Amino acid sequence: MGRPLLRPRRGDRRAALRGAPDRRRDGLRVDRNVDRPAALRPRARGQRVVHDAVAPPHRGRARRRCGPAEAQAAGPAGGPRYNTSVTPVILVTGFEPFGTFGVNPTEGLAKAVDGRRLGDGQVRSAVLPVHHAEAALRVGALLAETHPAAVLHLGLAAERARVALERVAVNVMEYEQPDNAGWRARGEPCVPGGPAAYFATLPLEAIRQALTADGIPAYVSHTAGTYLCNQTLYTTLHAVRSRSRAPRVGFIHVPLLPSMVAASGLEQPSMDFPLMLRAVEVALGVIAGDLA
Repeated sequence: MGRPLLRPRRGDRRAALRGAPDRRRDGLRVDRNVDRPAALRPRARGQRVVHDAVAPPHRGRARRRCGPAEAQAAGPAGGPRYNTSVTPVILVTGFEPFGTFGVNPTEGLAKAVDGRRLGDGQVRSAVLPVHHAEAALRVGALLAETHPAAVLHLGLAAERARVALERVAVNVMEYEQPDNAGWRARGEPCVPGGPAAYFATLPLEAIRQALTADGIPAYVSHTAGTYLCNQTLYTTLHAVRSRSRAPRVGFIHVPLLPSMVAASGLEQPSMDFPLMLRAVEVALGVIAGDLA
């Protein structure tokens, strides 16, 4: 009968394990920590865990995709991935020819400034139909498409000797001459149930002062008439009235061209196109500065 096996006490066994990072298994030394990640290895009490800079592969739900601002900051070398800058738009409109006039200078004015850069803003232009219903629909579509910061409508007014900055639009249509569809208004409202009037929201006095300082005759007018010019100003102000960030809206009337007066044979004031264009440019400069 051989000697009995002496088994170590439990406390001695634990102390031995704590003191040695390895143990014998089948005659081989096995390090208990060699294959463990650093975060899973045993550490002394009070020791802080410092994780590696490289994160482990993500498991579970897909990570949130970064937004445009984050993508721009972390875009590839050579430039941002997305352009997150928002360019303020100044919407400018003119009208097509109407009545006995074979030309409308506001059509050319709107086209001449289309795409212009004004500080951080850009001009978008359009030509409106002289139609009692389609003009308002076209303006509504332009507002939805461009989301402008400001709107400047341009219109033609015979017998006006100066550039007229319209202060007010009234809720009535009274056409002395029919529109291009042959329709004649007889006191109908621009917007049924709408307020009696709206005031323009562009800085009219600042524009007038800038025009006068530039040698361009101008004044603030208190009536835009009752034709489509007044109707367009009213319907635009009505359309943006409830927006949290409503664009500034206004209307400018310009006189006839000298060639139009010559063709009519009447005693009427006129203004040449370059001076009209300069007036629009000055007005847009004031508007852009007001938006900055």
